[in-house]
Amino acid sequence: MGKISVDNWNRTFPKYPVTVEDKGWVYGVWYCGTSWTKVHLHGQYPPGFAKRALALFPEDKDVLHAPSGTLEGDKLPDGHVTMDLIRDAARNPQHLGDCGDMPFPDGSFDLILSDPPYTKKDSEIYGTPPFPMGRFVNESHRILRPGGHLGVLHTYYPSYKRKKFKLVGLIAVVTGFLRATRMFSIFERREDLSDVDN
Repeated sequence: MGKISVDNWNRTFPKYPVTVEDKGWVYGVWYCGTSWTKVHLHGQYPPGFAKRALALFPEDKDVLHAPSGTLEGDKLPDGHVTMDLIRDAARNPQHLGDCGDMPFPDGSFDLILSDPPYTKKDSEIYGTPPFPMGRFVNESHRILRPGGHLGVLHTYYPSYKRKKFKLVGLIAVVTGFLRATRMFSIFERREDLSDVDN
């Protein structure tokens, strides 16, 4: 398990505007254009998003994608695990499970990446109940190793308990004109409470 590496990200994507780390925060704007991209599932990852997100964590080996949507586990690096609530023509996760009650032991992962349904209407399109964001964040804390990271792509950054997580990154994700900008929020699972303000 490693720290966030903005240097690795900027080396990996030298033609893109830099992602910045300053005073313990990672921030930037990623343009992930969707022109001519075939849609396999409503709300799927923007093109290139997963590669960009993973480039921030080059040392992380045990990575959970939940819900995993159209990601295919056999096409991901060793150690990457996919989990979703449904298996169908578009979704073929390695594990079926509820993000509010995940079927993994404590401390299983270095990194969790998530692009959940954003609204109740989105959930209906996916054929799932509304996404349990609060329980998902708590479960992520349980199955992450201390110092591990949770990255969530959403229209906002989710609420969290400062005793459990530290917010360490906010990156705007733009997919094209007249399209909503999303936020990639990065949280670090606390190892101790020494740096929590009282």
